[in-house]
Amino acid sequence: MSDIKRLKFCVNNEWIESSTTKYMPIMNPSLGVQIAETPCCTQREVNGAVEAAAAAFPAWSNTPIPQRIQLMFRFKALLDKNLDELAKLMATEMGKVLAEAKGDVLKAIEVVECACSTHYLMQGDTCMNVAPGYDTVSYREPLGVFVGIAPYNFPAMIPMGWMLPFAITTGNTFVLKAASMVPQTSMRMMELLIEAGLPKGVVNFVTCSRVEADSLLTNPLVKGITFVGSTDVGLHIYKTAARSEERRVGKECRS
Repeated sequence: MSDIKRLKFCVNNEWIESSTTKYMPIMNPSLGVQIAETPCCTQREVNGAVEAAAAAFPAWSNTPIPQRIQLMFRFKALLDKNLDELAKLMATEMGKVLAEAKGDVLKAIEVVECACSTHYLMQGDTCMNVAPGYDTVSYREPLGVFVGIAPYNFPAMIPMGWMLPFAITTGNTFVLKAASMVPQTSMRMMELLIEAGLPKGVVNFVTCSRVEADSLLTNPLVKGITFVGSTDVGLHIYKTAARSEERRVGKECRS
């Protein structure tokens, strides 16, 4: 038991020991042995991650786009430097052969590199003389806190590629609910993102059960949710989040 590593969660760039009494096992599928355990973060801890992201949003959304993109350039360089380590870590905790694990990380790096061109995506539009005496101008603005609910089968590409880079370079903040079976790969990538100069609260990292994850779907501070996984779970996420937003908007309209 002494060889089993106890993992932490991350809020405001600090790795914190959870107050939970429930930990979820992480196995090495190749050997059939447990190598680590990750916390089932408490409701309070999950809410705290969202609150930290919300508190970081005003400053981060007002950070000039070139500065946000520079973070991605530094992050990509660190991912390139640590590619072999990340691939070995994924192969150990998930069971992918080393070549496939390396490809998973490389796909994440591709999207991080693509996010370095976010300034083009953030450009708005103008149109002169749409009516006598009228011009139009449109802007693209960040919304706030986004939540990423990641699957187990692509621990690098999906959470740290598809989900996170564009969310934060466009000025949003982020809470990643990593797959509890395979969190160490994205945890290590989170460490590299912090090393790259991530401001506190812009990205926060938790592992938890479905009960705590459901609260992310109804938290009024969350403005968007991204998910990859089964159709059944996707429908549950969509319905739960949509109903919560409908109730919130209806309450605001009545008041």
